[in-house]
Amino acid sequence: MMRLERVKQRAEQLVASFEHFLVEFDQHTPFTRPGQLECHLRTIRRRREFGGVEAAVGDTAFVRSLWDTLRAWGIGSRASRLAPLDLFHQAIVSKLPHLKNLESLSIDSPDLNTEATATEIWLLIDRLGIVENDATLVPCTKALHHLLPDLIVPMDRAYTRRFFAWDIPEFQYQQKKVFIEAFRYFAAIARDVSPGRHVGAGWRTSRTKILDNALVGYCLEKGLGGPSRRERLSYLRHDQ
Repeated sequence: MMRLERVKQRAEQLVASFEHFLVEFDQHTPFTRPGQLECHLRTIRRRREFGGVEAAVGDTAFVRSLWDTLRAWGIGSRASRLAPLDLFHQAIVSKLPHLKNLESLSIDSPDLNTEATATEIWLLIDRLGIVENDATLVPCTKALHHLLPDLIVPMDRAYTRRFFAWDIPEFQYQQKKVFIEAFRYFAAIARDVSPGRHVGAGWRTSRTKILDNALVGYCLEKGLGGPSRRERLSYLRHDQ
């Protein structure tokens, strides 16, 4: 079966049994690094308290919490080089106009202009400047997820890459193509499943995290999750 056919089938299965895969994630979550959930919850909670992204970005405690969360999520370890906190803050502040342009949008909105939004988000990912890596997709989607939690799904190698069946070089070196394809699918899935109704306790923190949770749950059940030995070696050579 061709890759695109396989991905289409997986997306259809994900939609058809969405709640089942959410429960699979809840019961077998692989995200168990020390502080991983706690930092995420603190950052998302503080982001919601501010309402607008401008107020959040202007708050040093929020930015420090976001920086800590990324480190707890594995950004800045091995070959992934997260900017020091002061430069990290400056980088985010410099992109505030772009963040404000996107903050009213939601991944499950029926009138979302998927193509235009995906392109605008990609430009933000490509220019965010919070890591020194050539490959910015993973660290930047994880950061932007906490800044725009109703719009941007956090992506990773171990589960997002596996679900979409991208090979390692494709995921590493064709990141614009990879992101735009994933965003199209996430938006379509979100319109079908209304992820906001599943937001709740634990990792169920936002519309986009709900999508990520279900995708990971699918991968876990289907035996697609977790890095292979080859990928673990690749992590040492490249970024997270």
